[in-house]
Amino acid sequence: MVQIAAQHDQRAGATRAEPRLWALSARELHDAYWHARGVQCVRWGTKQPIQRAAELYLLIDPQQMVLFSLSTLTSRLTWHNALATRLRVVDESHDRYFERVELDAEGWVQRIGRRYRPRHVGSTQIVLTRSRRLAALWMNATTRRSGWVRVRRAVPWSRIDHWRCTGTVLSIDRLKDEQALIDDLVQRWPNPGQAITGIEELEPGIWGPVDQPLAQGAVRIGPLWLGLHDDQPRLNGAGRCLVGPTWMADGSTSTAVNAETVYRLPIEVKPIAEVEEDQVNTNEQSLPQSRRLAYLLCKRVLDVLASAIGLLVLSPVMALIAVLILLEDGRPVFFGHRRQGRGGRLFTCWKFRTMIPNAQEIAQELDAYNSCDGPQVYIQNDPRVTRVGRLLRPAHLDELPQLLNVLIGQMSLVGPRPSPDDENQFCPAWRDIRLSVRPGITGLWQLERRREPGQDFQEWIRYDIRYVRRAGMRMDLKILAKTAWVMLFGRVHSAVQ
Repeated sequence: MVQIAAQHDQRAGATRAEPRLWALSARELHDAYWHARGVQCVRWGTKQPIQRAAELYLLIDPQQMVLFSLSTLTSRLTWHNALATRLRVVDESHDRYFERVELDAEGWVQRIGRRYRPRHVGSTQIVLTRSRRLAALWMNATTRRSGWVRVRRAVPWSRIDHWRCTGTVLSIDRLKDEQALIDDLVQRWPNPGQAITGIEELEPGIWGPVDQPLAQGAVRIGPLWLGLHDDQPRLNGAGRCLVGPTWMADGSTSTAVNAETVYRLPIEVKPIAEVEEDQVNTNEQSLPQSRRLAYLLCKRVLDVLASAIGLLVLSPVMALIAVLILLEDGRPVFFGHRRQGRGGRLFTCWKFRTMIPNAQEIAQELDAYNSCDGPQVYIQNDPRVTRVGRLLRPAHLDELPQLLNVLIGQMSLVGPRPSPDDENQFCPAWRDIRLSVRPGITGLWQLERRREPGQDFQEWIRYDIRYVRRAGMRMDLKILAKTAWVMLFGRVHSAVQ
């Protein structure tokens, strides 16, 4: 067991300012992640007990950290009669665009760091085995080559499998790699408490040391990992808005965390035999893959049937609305705006026009009356809204043309509000989460928002993330039922669970 007290003196002598979270290094967090999956990381030249409870042993270099999906290898490891699998992990992260929230020493957001160039290009070979004997041979080697020679001599060539998969390859001796490793873990590991004692889920999706105080008045949206701080309330003081996925290293709000505080903390990486089953509330997690595929299929069938029937049945109402718009303000009847759909694909979102033709041009002139705290605009008694628009908007009748967007697959009946690119850029982490699903005509934010000054954008983030995490047929039907109630009888606030 990795005891913090036992490691204190060694860490105090470190000369490199490596990132630490809960007094754990990136390497220790990496190994804890694999412990949660029943895998022990074994490095050549590094003495450690070989844990009997491990289902697999990951044989890697002393400075190496690797992340990949075990699910893609499950059937191969089960059915191939191999004592060892020589796995080539191809790092394809250099093909992707990365963003990371960068904070100052006080914990305030300074900028969104963007990386276009490759972090690390290439691949590496590792070995997966169920054999404790092979793990011990690898650990006692003095070089990578000698370790591989030992494995080769102990295992017939016919019992060695070869495979290739994509993943992330990082090095302990590179500061940016260590930071990137924690970035990745925050996104892929919803319950670090499985393998690390001394931390707990302080709020949904927010992890920190046990009994860590969190100040009231701050907006904190997970996934978010908060490190050790002598002045934690200051970190989460009123007015803060911390949106995951991100993490705060130990001592982010001061020059250093008090050494005695770290020394006394009961934080440790559990041995594999003590790793708990994931106890995270399933309502807050994504559906299992099979259930999710069934849900998406049912959702699409419902979208097609409901939008087709809706367009047919409501065509007289839509024709009447078009006539009223023409009589009051002339053409155009429809307003089309370029929005981002699932995966960031652009499409034209259609509505009945409820504002004067030059409404967008004069929006800046009315900025002083905008009560929203984010990129959107909401003005009470907006002078740009037409008389017909004031009749249509409370019942959301202006959004009926979006049934066509639903029918052709650009939108869904239920989902986050479709937004243009400039609004989505306002918060990259939130943007990526909401663009993972189709936008909807109605959704949690549209129903639950309260339009309180200075809170609207924060509510928008909160409800979008909650919907994406908990999306399911039951929730969609509840949202549709409440939307129908609001259209018929007006708004009554009651949370959709």
